[in-house]
Amino acid sequence: MFIDAKGSDTTSEGGDKKDNRDLTLNVDGDNPTVTTDNSNSDNGSGISLNNNPSPSKTSDSKSPSSTSSGSSNGQPGRIVMKTPPQSVESPLFEINSMVKLQWDYDNNMKKAPSRITLRGQMPDGFYQPGTTKPLYWYIGQNVSAANMAYTWDTITESPPGYTLREGNGYKLFIYDSDIGWDNSTHVYPGRLFQFMLPFSMYNSRYDQTNDGVPRNYNPNAGSRFASTTVALWTVALVSVLVAFGALG
Repeated sequence: MFIDAKGSDTTSEGGDKKDNRDLTLNVDGDNPTVTTDNSNSDNGSGISLNNNPSPSKTSDSKSPSSTSSGSSNGQPGRIVMKTPPQSVESPLFEINSMVKLQWDYDNNMKKAPSRITLRGQMPDGFYQPGTTKPLYWYIGQNVSAANMAYTWDTITESPPGYTLREGNGYKLFIYDSDIGWDNSTHVYPGRLFQFMLPFSMYNSRYDQTNDGVPRNYNPNAGSRFASTTVALWTVALVSVLVAFGALG
């Protein structure tokens, strides 16, 4: 059932004009509604009363998009070193040499980086100027990671204003350039987690004395240099003793 009440403009005693809008009352069923005709309204606003409004089918809020290409177990990808071998926990790198680095990824890597950054850290006692923060330097920035290899020139890619010295305590970091340094230790399933390799530096003195380490000697390749040298010296000593014995 509908009841219509027509409105009209009236004037009060003070001369103010009042707006009497048309009123429609709908009492059909259990959901009565009252609406007004806004044709005479100056502000264009209406009234709608409903005891049982229907829920809206649209919403401005959106659910987070699930577009992760990560691994199903939620683990990040990690680097597995090939050169130097993973079994060498703290390799030795020669000062003023070309250091070859090669790596692979573990099975958790689902989105391998397209670009990587290699960053070095000096041993304890070396700080950023005017601070007590560790001293870092870039070995290579935004390098293509397609070959999973890099050759580090320890002469040209050394800390600006500093000289690489013999000793341990150095660190090499490799991380996804797209993730960045600050976020490289955060866990992103299927993506590269920051890799850190401690290493030491040594200086070959083979050109100065026979007691030095031969240039291009690779201590990380499992060479039997030391034992072979001892064996050669033993053979030489025996030969000298035999010679002296024969002369006597």
